[in-house]
Amino acid sequence: MKKLFLSFFALFLLISCSTLPQKTVDEKGNYSWESEKFELNTQNQAFSAEGAVTMWIDVEQFKGKFTGDYQILSSEPEKWRMIITGPFNISVATVIINGDTANIFHEGIWDSGPWNEISKQLFNASVDGDLFSVMLGGRFRFDGECADIGSGDKLCRKNGIYYKISQGKVAEIASGDLYIVSEKKTGIPAGKGRRGKSKKQSRKTVKKAQRWIGVSRGKPAFIFENKYLDASAELPESLFEAPKSDEPDIFDEL
Repeated sequence: MKKLFLSFFALFLLISCSTLPQKTVDEKGNYSWESEKFELNTQNQAFSAEGAVTMWIDVEQFKGKFTGDYQILSSEPEKWRMIITGPFNISVATVIINGDTANIFHEGIWDSGPWNEISKQLFNASVDGDLFSVMLGGRFRFDGECADIGSGDKLCRKNGIYYKISQGKVAEIASGDLYIVSEKKTGIPAGKGRRGKSKKQSRKTVKKAQRWIGVSRGKPAFIFENKYLDASAELPESLFEAPKSDEPDIFDEL
């Protein structure tokens, strides 16, 4: 794919540096692994999540930092729809992920490609559905191996991805050259959502917001700051199907 939709970022990119969080997961440690299954956030099977997103674009022409907002919807573990907006609520990108394939609305048309490659351009790292669910507060099904690492914490691994579990929650993730650290950020008030819509009472306003900082190859990759999660959202199947190039985006009608 040619540059995908990175030209949209040109107006919003800003060179900056960031203090990186410390990685604590040691994937090569000597652990006593045991098979384990569990599920987190079982009440959030299908959900819509909103918040702020920061992405570092590591492409020569657009190298720099983009900060905007996200709304991400998921009806199943393999089905996702992501809307990214920039300053003044300007639409930057719409991405529909269905399994290993992604469709992107850019330059007035829909294009497609493997999500593994597209996510590397967006987030400077490969981010799969499990990682999205963990960072957004959605359901997370684990079926792999875990080991006690002391202080009541445990380290779990599944498909080459390591999850540090602390107090029953994922606190850190390590996946190849990428590691993600969770931090608390307090003081996000309730208010207006995307396009100024008021939050329904069924939505959960994050009082102690979760901030997830991703680091890839020693450099900042992305930051997700959670603000809202709605597990009561009705998500029609058409939201996860890319329209033809001459069709309007159904999301614009919501």
